[in-house]
Amino acid sequence: MQFVVIFVGIVVSIVPALAQTRSTPDTVRLEFREPRLAAYRVEKPQISALSTKKNVQSSWLAAWPENGSANSIELGNRIVLELKAAEDLAAVIQGRRLELSRTLTDTMVILEALDAWTALEEAASLATDPRVEACYPIARRPIKLFGTYAPRPNDPYFYQDDLPNSEWQPYLENRSPNGTPLGVDLNVRGAWSVTRGQRVTIAIADDGIELDHPDLIARTQGAPHYNFCRSEKNGAPAGALSSHGTAVAGLAAATSNNKIGISGVAPMARLASWVLFNEMDRLPLSEEQLMDMFQYQSNIVHVQNHSWGKGDGNEQVRLSSIENLGISNAVTFGRAGRGTVIVRAAGNFRMKSQNVNDDSYASDPRVIAVGAVRLDGRVARYSNPGACLLVAAPSGDEHDDVNPCLANSPNLMTTDRQGLSGFNFNSYTNDLANYGFGDTGFSGTSAATPLISGVAALILGANTNLTYRDLQQILIHSARHFYLDDPDIRLNGAGFRVSHNLGFGVPDAGLAVTLARKWVNRPPLTNVVYELTNSVAIPDEGLRVVVRGTNVPARLRSIIASPSTGPFPDSPTASLPLVDIGLARDSTFGNLTGRAALIQRGVNFFCEKLSLAGVSGAPFAIVYNNQDLTERVHVMAGTEFVPIPAVFISQQDGEALRDFLQTNRSARAQLQLNTASYAFTVRETLVCEHVAVRIDTDHTVRGDVRITLVSPQGTRSILQSKNDDDLAGPIDWTYYSTQHFYESSAGTWRVEVSDLGAKGTGRVKDVRLIIKGVPIQDRDADGLDDTWETNFLNGLNFGPQDDPDQDGFSNAREQVMRTNPRTFTSLFGMDISVWNDHLVRLSWPSTTNLVYEISTGLEPGRPASLVTTIPGKFPQTEWFTSYTNLIHQVFHVEAVALPPPPR
Repeated sequence: MQFVVIFVGIVVSIVPALAQTRSTPDTVRLEFREPRLAAYRVEKPQISALSTKKNVQSSWLAAWPENGSANSIELGNRIVLELKAAEDLAAVIQGRRLELSRTLTDTMVILEALDAWTALEEAASLATDPRVEACYPIARRPIKLFGTYAPRPNDPYFYQDDLPNSEWQPYLENRSPNGTPLGVDLNVRGAWSVTRGQRVTIAIADDGIELDHPDLIARTQGAPHYNFCRSEKNGAPAGALSSHGTAVAGLAAATSNNKIGISGVAPMARLASWVLFNEMDRLPLSEEQLMDMFQYQSNIVHVQNHSWGKGDGNEQVRLSSIENLGISNAVTFGRAGRGTVIVRAAGNFRMKSQNVNDDSYASDPRVIAVGAVRLDGRVARYSNPGACLLVAAPSGDEHDDVNPCLANSPNLMTTDRQGLSGFNFNSYTNDLANYGFGDTGFSGTSAATPLISGVAALILGANTNLTYRDLQQILIHSARHFYLDDPDIRLNGAGFRVSHNLGFGVPDAGLAVTLARKWVNRPPLTNVVYELTNSVAIPDEGLRVVVRGTNVPARLRSIIASPSTGPFPDSPTASLPLVDIGLARDSTFGNLTGRAALIQRGVNFFCEKLSLAGVSGAPFAIVYNNQDLTERVHVMAGTEFVPIPAVFISQQDGEALRDFLQTNRSARAQLQLNTASYAFTVRETLVCEHVAVRIDTDHTVRGDVRITLVSPQGTRSILQSKNDDDLAGPIDWTYYSTQHFYESSAGTWRVEVSDLGAKGTGRVKDVRLIIKGVPIQDRDADGLDDTWETNFLNGLNFGPQDDPDQDGFSNAREQVMRTNPRTFTSLFGMDISVWNDHLVRLSWPSTTNLVYEISTGLEPGRPASLVTTIPGKFPQTEWFTSYTNLIHQVFHVEAVALPPPPR
């Protein structure tokens, strides 16, 4: 393979006050149908609050779900009524104190009463009518913006090689002055030659945008702004302290090439400001208003950015039926039926054991859930994990934690309110006051999300015919992981790298746009549902250290353990000799290959102890407490990147085990998990997209429960980990996973449920497996269509991860991309571009199994001089050279085979 190129000269109310500790008002118990029966304690109003005419001020009452939650919601004077038969409407509401306010579908309407109490009484009454499928009052619920600001400023702009990373934009292009990649970035310059987001509108659903900001004014003019709190066409900030939306907007689409400030990812996209929060950040929108927001101007708005979600509690938050309807309308009818692209923040509470799958806004398969990654490629310490994550983008991660395993990463530079209005309130004589950077820079998944919204705008700018599903899948194909030492990263059955921390990784905008231009729309989805209703008890405190040997005391044969946040022993480990290595402060204990480590808590951090044991060869470790006798350590964060499974046991058990080992060195230990397991044998042959598990339990403490899903290819999705939610559950909850994209659906899937805590017990009552995918003919159940395999590969002998043409694109990728797996697929051509004021960038399509010789000469076809040999990268390799004094130059690039490995 040879390339030649000739170079000629230099030619939202963000945090509502509804979530208050329960007081002791006079409450009444009311039951509604949602469609499951749900009970609430509702504050009974004073007589004066009952209206004789419509009165907005008296149309909300505080209520507490009767599930043990201490957080209140507000119920209003409007109710949702869903009927089993449309023709029953008139008869059902006849004689009631309700008026028809709005028709949503043939069987779903919104009714209105004069006041909230009347509406609640009527809703409770209607809930008992056998003709009613669902009836419940519209609520306002706590929601919270994701994002943090620090209080002080420094220095800015797109690229400044003499400044710290926090004072320019390495998240867009993270390179040294000579072009060497330095870490994570979005590679936007690789996309900008094709599109900058022209004719694409991004709606920033937030607390408003400063519409006249110098870096935003060109983007906001003429866009469909709307304040949903005030029902007016005004996208300005909700109040003096409302700066979140302005920061989000700049990352997505700040204007470039205007000689000021920064650039957004899609610097020619249009920005619509949708105001969801009022100036006090205390009054959230109702479910009805959120429904209206989701479907607003869906044929004008292409991308919605939502840098907000559930607050910092551990309770699961359901999407109401009318919010679901709004999202459904947006993705079904938006963009002339191709679907509005909805991008959502994963959340910032990893340190409080939150998971994205507990937020039905972000876990919804119709949206893109976005995690936050540091510039070194690790997940940000706050970014919520989840099997439903699709991709990630850079964000800040500055903190004061002394844990050496938690490094800092600079905040992102972005637009801020002008002058003293924003978070950068220092006095500047230039435009620095209009930006947040350094100490006042932006972080959180709130910052990562608009970067993906910007990439989505670039993708749609390259191909307007893509559906929302096409765009999701282009992000998957263009994404890559940078920190491959993350033990959670693995190849799924189709050969895609994926993790619960960052999904499929960080998209390369240049590759995404290149894919988009050639993308063929994916076929329609099919849903397959399997259900098992046999009730199974969940083994209590099922994670155990099993000790075997001679004269093992009864109390040590099966020791109750708690997990780390790193690798988990879902399958039993090997039974190995156990070595006491004390505090594990250094590696003086020697080689642990083939032996497990027993470690005492104390002095150094858990991540240090476990990393030392892992690099010394121990396949797993057991850490025992150094205090509190019977109490185990419960780790919620900080051990994600240790290389081995580890568990924690009590001081009493640990010291007894240590003492036993002194006289019984032949004893062996094993980590073992006892589960309630369900197996589903799937006959249908689909290429999987999102896979879901809907599960109902009566467990008294949801936080004790771990749930995983294992595909026929062996890919395990962690749907729920041990967490701090003390409420019962999960109760009829649906968990989603992206981890199985492009795997075959055929074969046996397993759902495994375990208990990891001492707080509660329970049973699994019902489990459903839901597979969304594209049906194919697939006799060998490998995820490759038989006709495609026969036409291109002359039979069914290859698998989805094979790459017959050695072009770097596996069969699974080539099937989706509609390319020939027998012919080298070249998405990129050879190119030479001016890089900066003294370098040019030479690039060409390449793979990792070849090296490339670069030669230069003066004329094509004439002898050239070898300059260098460099290893190939996938899907493109680049080389930088000075163009000073170059007048006419011919570059030759030739692929040569890698030398054989040494024997």
